[in-house]
Amino acid sequence: MTPTLNLDSFRDQHGDPTRWSTADIDSYLVLGDIAPPEPLPYTYAEMQAMAADYQRSANDQKAIADRLAGEGHDTAASIWRRGARGARELAAAARMGWPAFEAHLNGW
Repeated sequence: MTPTLNLDSFRDQHGDPTRWSTADIDSYLVLGDIAPPEPLPYTYAEMQAMAADYQRSANDQKAIADRLAGEGHDTAASIWRRGARGARELAAAARMGWPAFEAHLNGW
């Protein structure tokens, strides 16, 4: 099986771009024209919609946590607060677009 040449593998093979020759740079540009990178899995608008959904979820979870805390259920309230914090973090990452969201999901 022939390995596929794409922009990532070209960078892996040729190392630091600041040390590339003029021919390497030209090859990279041509490769980008004939084999452009894969499109992102989600558009900016889709990521903003996801961010809004995560923020709504965070607000709902916080309301439940506040209600539980008011009723004296501190342990359950802390679990819901943790969920709300996670949803807020996901919303913040989603607002920045797919690369930031993916990095957040993978813990990079």
